Amino acid sequence: MDLKTNIEKLIKGDVLGDDATRTFYSHDASLFEMRPELVVMPKDKDDIKALVRYVAANKSTTPNLSLTARSRGTDMSGAAINDSIIIDSSKYMTKISKVGSQSATTQPGAMYKDFEIQTLKHGAYMPSYPASRDLAGMGGIVNNNSGGEKSLRFGKTANYVTQLKMVLADGNEYTIRPLKKADLVRKMSQNDFEGKLYKKTFELLEKNYSLIQAARPQVSKDSTGYHLWDVWNRETGVFDLTKLFVGAQGTLGIMTEADLRLVPQQKHSGLLVLFLKDINGLGRLIPAVLSHNPETFESFDDQTLWLSIRFLPTFWKMLGTKKFIKLLFSL
Repeated sequence: MDLKTNIEKLIKGDVLGDDATRTFYSHDASLFEMRPELVVMPKDKDDIKALVRYVAANKSTTPNLSLTARSRGTDMSGAAINDSIIIDSSKYMTKISKVGSQSATTQPGAMYKDFEIQTLKHGAYMPSYPASRDLAGMGGIVNNNSGGEKSLRFGKTANYVTQLKMVLADGNEYTIRPLKKADLVRKMSQNDFEGKLYKKTFELLEKNYSLIQAARPQVSKDSTGYHLWDVWNRETGVFDLTKLFVGAQGTLGIMTEADLRLVPQQKHSGLLVLFLKDINGLGRLIPAVLSHNPETFESFDDQTLWLSIRFLPTFWKMLGTKKFIKLLFSL
């Protein structure tokens, strides 16, 4: 019995193995190409659990069997492609719920633009959206620990994830959230997969605490993943595994839901344009500008400016009049 037939018996969602589908999913927004054997579109978390359990049960006899989660395929590092099974959540797992002025819940396949439409009704939004905000999926934003034009002030996505629901290696779904020390102790006392996960991770972080903290990169934005230094904080007594899963590109588990903190929408904004005769002046300008805590800060040279002017008609055609005018005002 072939792989497609086996998977079809396990799940309610779609299982695709035709050439056109496999070719389409061999790309994301990166330069890489890898042709999957199957593309699966799960209906719900139970489908994902079944897929993980199937791979775990058959990995020893089929070593190349693997799962890669994909939302909208806008990743530029090749993280949304593989040569085995792609799990595409963009067809069915797109629910956005519990939307309020301070938080909202989303499934991985929802698009950021749809998420923002809902949150703006409550005067709020999630500011760590990437440049591909009109195309990106929420699962990708979380798993990439995305950032964008507003990250200078608001930081990256990890700052806004308050809770995750993840299917882990044993094929069960778990709720991942920050734990106080007493809750952590209770969790570690469990004699099951979850208890062992928390216990082993805590012991690793506590034993190597100083070494791990010393390895923290001294940068304002870091989307490399596996941020061990953010998981266990001795001073606050908070143990937060969401910091490990966010940015891990789905390698530690498959997201089924995320609770996200929102910030108030700003009613007004201003734009300041500065012209420099010499790019060497940026070295003095940047610290001066940053001292005022700007929301965004960009620079480009005259060649880039002339290119943008040259392609204005193309942008107009691509965006349409309304979005084109909005772009002009933003410039």
